[in-house]
Amino acid sequence: MAAEKGSKRTRANRQPRKTTAGVEGSWSDVVFAESPEPLVTYRTAWVVYEESLSKGNFVGRGWNGSGYVNFYDGRTNPGEHAAPQAFWLEIDGQLLASDWQWAGFERRPGVKGRPADIHTVITLKHAIRPVTVKVHTKLDGTPVLARWLEVTNTGTGPAAVAAAFSWSGVLQKTKRWQSHMGATKLPLYSVGYMAGHHWGTEGDFRWYDLPAARYCVDGRYRRDRHRHPMFVLRNNATGEHFIGQLAWSGGYSFEFDVDADRTTTDAAAQLFFRAGPDAPAPQRILAAGETVVTPEMHLGLVLGDLDTAINAMHEHLRRSVFRPQPRGHGGWIESGIGPEIAMTAEQITHAIDSAADVGAEVFFIDAGWYAPAHKWCSTVGDWDVDRQRFPQGLKPFRDRVHKHGMLWGLWMDAERIGNESRVIREHPDWLAPAYDGERRLGGLIDLTKHEVAAWMEAQIVRVIETHELEFFRLDHNTHPGPGIRSERDGFVENGYWRYYETLYGIYDRLRVRFPKVIFENCAGGGGRTDIGLVRRFSHTWVTDWQIAPRSFTITNGMTMALPPEYVDRLIGGQSGHTAADFDFQARLLLFVRPTFGFFYPVGSTWNPSMLARARRWVGVYRDFVRPFMSTGRIYHHTPEVSGLDPQGWGVLELASADRTRGICGLFQLSAPTQPEYLLRLRGLDVSKRYRVTWDNSGQVCEVDGFTLMKQGIPVRLEGALTSELLLFEAVR
Repeated sequence: MAAEKGSKRTRANRQPRKTTAGVEGSWSDVVFAESPEPLVTYRTAWVVYEESLSKGNFVGRGWNGSGYVNFYDGRTNPGEHAAPQAFWLEIDGQLLASDWQWAGFERRPGVKGRPADIHTVITLKHAIRPVTVKVHTKLDGTPVLARWLEVTNTGTGPAAVAAAFSWSGVLQKTKRWQSHMGATKLPLYSVGYMAGHHWGTEGDFRWYDLPAARYCVDGRYRRDRHRHPMFVLRNNATGEHFIGQLAWSGGYSFEFDVDADRTTTDAAAQLFFRAGPDAPAPQRILAAGETVVTPEMHLGLVLGDLDTAINAMHEHLRRSVFRPQPRGHGGWIESGIGPEIAMTAEQITHAIDSAADVGAEVFFIDAGWYAPAHKWCSTVGDWDVDRQRFPQGLKPFRDRVHKHGMLWGLWMDAERIGNESRVIREHPDWLAPAYDGERRLGGLIDLTKHEVAAWMEAQIVRVIETHELEFFRLDHNTHPGPGIRSERDGFVENGYWRYYETLYGIYDRLRVRFPKVIFENCAGGGGRTDIGLVRRFSHTWVTDWQIAPRSFTITNGMTMALPPEYVDRLIGGQSGHTAADFDFQARLLLFVRPTFGFFYPVGSTWNPSMLARARRWVGVYRDFVRPFMSTGRIYHHTPEVSGLDPQGWGVLELASADRTRGICGLFQLSAPTQPEYLLRLRGLDVSKRYRVTWDNSGQVCEVDGFTLMKQGIPVRLEGALTSELLLFEAVR
């Protein structure tokens, strides 16, 4: 077996070696032992995860959420399980679960100035197939680890990758599980995920019982594209919560298999999982010498409740996944105009002035600035200003936006060309083919072709530079379904992998080239909210559905998936005005990053009450909430509401990390039956005293933290689609 990279240790003196790191409450540690078999122990915060090479099998050896290293007992015995391997790789019709040889252990430098960051690489060579795998693991001091693979074809011919699950294995073995459960009818495990996968159903978080069988959660291939790729696993007997997200914009699958033997009272239940990209095989054809990188799987464990797991994931995403915001901060207050109304110069000027009245900081022109009226969808791809509609171009609008002190932006549906566009007439072969060979994927261009990808990137650069953008809004109004057909080396390769590998590279370069531009992601609503794409943007549109009460369901669920400052919502557009009063609609936006649209038409004037309330919520967001949102903690008092258009109460709380301030929104949804809710806050400090503002009445009182958190305060709302907002600020 090979020693650690750069080491000259001999077999006689092989001892456990340790790398440690720690800084201000975050701590990570990796222990590597070569004898009697290579074994790696990862420790981050309170989490311990172990894996080893055992008789040619690279296997997971178990998780622990209370900080203990299983150096004397408790490690999973891989021989007891059907699929203990720590990753799942199928190449040329063979599952590469065995016959691995150890080829090295390496620690790479983490982020400078962050000693809790550890990046390790394990190299494995297959004894039968000409394949090398590098297993990458990153720790950052939070309870969440990141894992991905580098797979290299070391042979002389092509290799067909059918499956490449970035992480797999035995998550947990629960001894005496029936004794733990007693007479309860609860299952041993429950899995939580977004139930809806179609447009307008994003964020519908639900818990489901895990049966003693295989259970799959899929998206973007076997299901539609609007399900965010995350899951939460809850052990109902022992209290652990596993939380995972896949950083991938293509098809994906999370698979769980519970083996719970009910025949004896002392039997142990075993839980297997695997997570990774999913598409028709082969997913990738590797040429001789070619290397491919799998999507990152981010997986964590906490002993605590759902919000403990969610906030641990948010801390990890903020610390290690998402990039620093351009211009010093995120959470910009935006406004814009789109094709919902006639996009004339008069309408745009009116929209700019209205946005400035309320306090917007960014103004953008959405779909249609390049197209004749009513043809915004069919002419995408021709990214030139429509001079018939705007004879002076867009500069007068940019100047007016700047005069009001706002930033200026435009929209592009960059990965699509319309059926009436000039570019489709010139390059019909640029359209991506479906598996039947027809180019019918809604105008999707084929980014697996170098010349097409280069054209798209050049178009974005040209639009940003020509129009001097400070804000860029991406949309994606199509879906490749099973994927793009691509012929390579005698195989029909699925195009997902190359497509998103190319797309990620484009936006990596654009962010470097335009460091001050705010990049916003959208995909027909929330079609691509995954952290693989969002990490390359400043924030993301999570839905096109703004109508109450479902608007609460979506905000509630999507602030589980992503930190609030990365979640976009709208008021004044997309029919959001058709249900609930203005305050209900506006208050939901205080828990995310707000955008507003139309408040009154050209030729009329502001309703002074509406203007005052709009300025009120903008001020609360900008001055009270935004300063702590990007480091704050969110609490879902009603994590699973009753249906997509829910009934009953919905309650959200957002609090600063230092527990000195916070907000709580209480929403009476459809068909209320309980007019009163006893609110016990979670993000404050029992030892402090708080000034509490009741936004409905404007009344203020002081209440001690113990009462607010332990005894609770009643909030009364009797009517459907009514709401209350409470603001808390420590006074001593």
